[in-house]
Amino acid sequence: MKVIDEKGKIFGKINIFDLFVLLALVIIIGLVGYKIIDKKRQSNNQIPTKTYIVTVKSFEMPPTYTEALKKDNRIYYDIDKFVNAKIIDIREEPAKITVQTPDGQLIEVESDTLQDVTIDLEVEDSLTTDDIRIGRYAVAVGGRITVKTIYAMGADSLVLDIREK
Repeated sequence: MKVIDEKGKIFGKINIFDLFVLLALVIIIGLVGYKIIDKKRQSNNQIPTKTYIVTVKSFEMPPTYTEALKKDNRIYYDIDKFVNAKIIDIREEPAKITVQTPDGQLIEVESDTLQDVTIDLEVEDSLTTDDIRIGRYAVAVGGRITVKTIYAMGADSLVLDIREK
């Protein structure tokens, strides 16, 4: 008994072209079903997440920056609105700035007016991507991120640490 006979039928029962059409139809129905189930799962907030603590440092900020951050702890980006991060801790220390002495030397001194602000962010990250994101922006140690609320904005804050909660 041949697998494909002279009429092009597999085991004398089904045409090979019909088999390809049937397989394509089953695959399409499966993909559509997966998309529908995935959309329902996302709309029910059943997307698996993991919580991280991301420590960032904003350098040489005015004292009013910390006060403004404390008014609302939610991170906000103009396009994304409120995102998946919030401030859980803020620490200040005098900023180290470089000044030139009268004899031309450069020295590092503590600023009387500027502060270095260390901020811990709690990030609820979706496991649907391979990286850790605050809103649409990926974060990694050594990288830069803008810490922004509706009251304050610290551009180019340095990511110091990321750890699981």
